[in-house]
Amino acid sequence: MISLLTLGPARGRALDKQGSAHGGQLGGADHGFALSGSVLFGAAIYNPTYAARPDNTGHALLRLAGHLDVDLIGSRLSIPIDINFFSDRDRPGWEKIAPSELDVIAGVTSTWPLGPTALELGLRGEGDFPVDRGNKTQSYIDARARFLYALGAVISGLNAGLAGGDITGSATLGWFVWNPSYAARPDNSGSALLRYGLHVAVSYTPRFFFAFDATFFTDREQNAIVPSECDITPELGAEIIEGLQVHLAYERDMPLDRDGLSQHFVLLFLTWDLG
Repeated sequence: MISLLTLGPARGRALDKQGSAHGGQLGGADHGFALSGSVLFGAAIYNPTYAARPDNTGHALLRLAGHLDVDLIGSRLSIPIDINFFSDRDRPGWEKIAPSELDVIAGVTSTWPLGPTALELGLRGEGDFPVDRGNKTQSYIDARARFLYALGAVISGLNAGLAGGDITGSATLGWFVWNPSYAARPDNSGSALLRYGLHVAVSYTPRFFFAFDATFFTDREQNAIVPSECDITPELGAEIIEGLQVHLAYERDMPLDRDGLSQHFVLLFLTWDLG
């Protein structure tokens, strides 16, 4: 499964297919209209198996992504939009840098503070489309709840011990409300029903961070509760200048309930926070 990075602040986040609105920030305005976003550009520096299209053909080489948050009532009512392009290194010559896949995600979210934590509720739709050849697409609409935390707010001395850094993260439960074609395993078998997600990021000073993501999917056709796929992503990153970060991430997508295709690659990328 091709994943899509939703960009956020420099404290760290891995390649979740749908990241949090506003980069997982706990705070946020409870009124007013605002626009914010970010862009990403990266290249797969190691890729033995990670596909360049929804039908699992090719090998992803370049990734270009953009994220936009449209706040209608502050973070209480927002529209997150993500657009992502991949290219295929197996194509000849300059065609290696031309798009081979387009992924689009849009929906509505609402984030509410809960003391030193927060709860994000959302409904989103995704479509993954081939650009240069093939007709395999994947699409769905899902609803999810995401619990967000920052341990520096509840553990005395943690921020000082990390030189101004923090330990942040989230736990996610999602339900594929409508799913005509989104797979439950990396080999495109099954039909995804539930999504479980865990994310943790440790920052040392506001400039350096390590993040880790684990995302699980279940298969409505086999077992609606027990995971059929696990995607893991460790990531290292640093802020070069304010708003510009460099990241090195490894993603591996694996089947859990049967033998089959695993996909993995190493991505080196830059992100720029547009405010």
